Parts: sequence; structure tokens; C-alpha cells
Amino acid sequence: MIRMARAADVPALRELAELCIVSGIPASREASPEEVRAYAASAYQDMEQMLRQKGFVILVEEQNKEITGYLMLDFEHVEASTGEKQCFIVDLAVHPGKRGHFATHRLIKKASALARARGLKYLVGMVSSSNDRTLQLGLKGLDFQVERVQVMRRTDID
Repeated sequence: MIRMARAADVPALRELAELCIVSGIPASREASPEEVRAYAASAYQDMEQMLRQKGFVILVEEQNKEITGYLMLDFEHVEASTGEKQCFIVDLAVHPGKRGHFATHRLIKKASALARARGLKYLVGMVSSSNDRTLQLGLKGLDFQVERVQVMRRTDID
């Protein structure tokens, strides 16, 4: 079942974020999984406040009263190159034991419907180029398109 997150969900959402955040670490970065988990804990410290923000929604996938996935959405995002409003995927997580059970499909379908109902034409997100599982799912299974590519150069090379 997909539903909107409530304040009572915050501890479970934080726990799931810290568990899943490491799968999005780009292969080119040096941050350890522990550092990234600590960053996630800090970034989502004020999740209750995030839930109260206009235009910000967290959808949760719930099975047997357990949160197995979530999708954080910013409905106030603007595409920098065109000025168009769009729905931006802030974060997506599915419990590792529940991957392959179509939770991401259900979350994306619901997010698309919510964005469309708000008059938005685009649902966008960023994925690490080394996160093959998510890239393949997005491009082949969920009809996302590559729209732009972020490049990175290390500053400690000559």
C-alpha cells in the first residue's frame, strides 16, 4: 500500500534512509559507508519539519504495517535551464530485503499521478552513474530518460 507519510513514521523513515543511503554512493567518491550514514542521520534530523513544508511529500510503501520503502518529493522544484516547475525526487529507498517486489514501480506511479494532478509535466531525479540497478530500472522499467549528465573532476590531479 502506498500512502503519505505521517510524523509517527519518521523514526522508521530515518532508519530506512540510513540503511539504504550507501547504495547511492558514486564509485568515484571516497566517503565511507559510515560517513554517508552519519550524513544521512544529520540530513534527516528535522524530518518532521520537512513533512510540514509546502510542496514536500514523502510517500511510503507499507506492507503488514511495516514501512518497506519511501519516496521523497519536492513539488516546488524548478528546472534551472528552462524555468519549468517539476517534481523532483529528493530521495528513494526500498529495504534491501524487499527489492525486486515492485515497490519502486508503485511509488513512482503514485508520484507521477500526484505530479500530474498538480499540473506538473515532469518527474525528475538524480542517480549515481555507478548505481546500475537503479539506472536500469529507471530507464528500462520506469520510462525515465537521461536528460543531463553531471561530470566530476578531482582537484588533486594535474
